[in-house]
Amino acid sequence: MTDHKATDRRNTQEAGGVKHTLNKAVDAAGGMVGQADAATTSKADQFAQSAAISDMYEIESSRIALDRTQNPSVREAAQKMIDDHTDSSAKLETAVRQSPKVKPSAVPNEPDKRRETMLDHLREAPADEFDRTYLKQQVMAHEEATRLMHNFRDEGDCQVLRSFATEVSPIIEGHLDHMKRLETNMPR
Repeated sequence: MTDHKATDRRNTQEAGGVKHTLNKAVDAAGGMVGQADAATTSKADQFAQSAAISDMYEIESSRIALDRTQNPSVREAAQKMIDDHTDSSAKLETAVRQSPKVKPSAVPNEPDKRRETMLDHLREAPADEFDRTYLKQQVMAHEEATRLMHNFRDEGDCQVLRSFATEVSPIIEGHLDHMKRLETNMPR
């Protein structure tokens, strides 16, 4: 009887490990798609939608991190993401209101399917993989956001939103560098 329970537990852990590996692959593929989209976003309405969704993802994923991480460095980084992306969202909202090219109602109030899937994967990550999963997602998300901001800053069709992208780019670049450092220093 005991051997069956141990075997069942092992099988469940192995299945969870396989699922987690598949989730990471889906997230990586989604990250590549997101970066390609970000590199070609030059229309104000598309930019506002992408920037809003990016902030929503950052805030929600970091709330999950605050609930799940046991690592003080990850906890501190997650709180910074919440604070900075809440601020960015407010600045984006102001810029959208000032933009002649974007209707405020065009900006979504919930993440897209790709980010929702990433959030689900983060929620499902095994405890011993959570911090690495969070940091990997953060690096991907900030690479995408950096590309989005830089491209729109240089090629965007709305000066108000170009100014917003210029203002928040250094903050996002700082987040990217910080998350990469945390990911590199995460114990295996």
